[in-house]
Amino acid sequence: MLMKIGRILGEAIIVKIKHCKESATLRVTGHEKSFTRDRKLTAERIVSMIIEPAKQSLQTRLYEFGVKFMGGEFATKQAFSKQRQFVNPDYIREFYDENVEVLIKDGELITFKGLHLTAVDGMRIACENTPDLIGTFGCSGSKKDACTALASAAYDVIERISFDCQIGSYSLSERDLLNKHLDRLEVFGAEKFLIIADRGYPSYDLMGTLIDRKFSFVLRLSEAWTNIISQMDDSSDKMFQYEYKGNTYNFRVLKIELKDKLEYLVTNLDRAFLSLDEAKHIYSLRWNVETFYGFLKTELELENFSGKTTNAVLQEFYATMTLANLCQCFINDADAEITARDEHNDSIYAHQANRRQCVGRIVPVFLECVFTNNKRKRDCLWKEVEQFCERFSEPIRPGRNPARKTPRDKKFYANARKPGLS
Repeated sequence: MLMKIGRILGEAIIVKIKHCKESATLRVTGHEKSFTRDRKLTAERIVSMIIEPAKQSLQTRLYEFGVKFMGGEFATKQAFSKQRQFVNPDYIREFYDENVEVLIKDGELITFKGLHLTAVDGMRIACENTPDLIGTFGCSGSKKDACTALASAAYDVIERISFDCQIGSYSLSERDLLNKHLDRLEVFGAEKFLIIADRGYPSYDLMGTLIDRKFSFVLRLSEAWTNIISQMDDSSDKMFQYEYKGNTYNFRVLKIELKDKLEYLVTNLDRAFLSLDEAKHIYSLRWNVETFYGFLKTELELENFSGKTTNAVLQEFYATMTLANLCQCFINDADAEITARDEHNDSIYAHQANRRQCVGRIVPVFLECVFTNNKRKRDCLWKEVEQFCERFSEPIRPGRNPARKTPRDKKFYANARKPGLS
């Protein structure tokens, strides 16, 4: 029996963690001798703690970590915070990049006519108002007093995994981060990707860049494109041509109905390859990247950083993105088994794995696998996770859109605070 992709990614992460001490990229510049002495907080333990999401206070996590994996000893949060500053965030990023490479090259991902449907969008990340973070990421708000980072992901809307992630200053634009996505995706072959983006992205410069770099795209035009929209009264599918920086480019504009309103899409794919209905369906899948950001912030608590430095925020951002892909691969494996099972059942609805329950089981078992040297025991733990994800499924009810409830007034005194910073 072939090993499922979730287990493959999990094993790859574990192997890298176990050999982290020998990595040339683990340590920040100027601290090449870090993690050479025999301490409680070894490099392996520090990296494992960084990758584990911070759903409890840091001291509670360190205590439970010590009970389970350090023979009853535990480190203080001051010691952990000091040691983590020697870990290069780019090393944590390597976990993410290496797993993405496995997924694209060996993951047998579902595509649309050979193209990975890749949505891009920006995401604001709230950070603590410390001088270090404000200097790195800047602030948002009318008074510019709320430290905020701008992040973005290149997200496969079919497989629900991300191919690239970027984080930077709030002063950057979403297009700036998109250009970084393109650099990364180009490594795997630009012709394999179809970029989907909302109305804040299109520009003549961007469309020319995508065409020159061999990317396909479906972008939504804003109402500001009046010179194009005004020529679409008598047609729902029309070709246009424009000159930019000495080059001539051709593109199609499609008129679609979206929520009882006319919207306009632009693409460089011809009618023989992409029909109007297909383009409309592809753009509708773009919403999956929005739900992905909700998944990151609610299930994996992306903004619940356990540190207040730039190094800590970057470490945990890359770690969370790595963990998100790992969880989704286990969920995809479970969905495939559930679909096969439903074919033999007389069910009214199709079913899928319960995302929240899956994440709640995958994360603790993953950490246990990291510190299990017995391969047979690790296989049993992975098998337990796979069976758990397959067992707890929920029905998919098409068209379900319950009315929003009016939120209750907020209490004057908040009785909750960020657990990672207590």
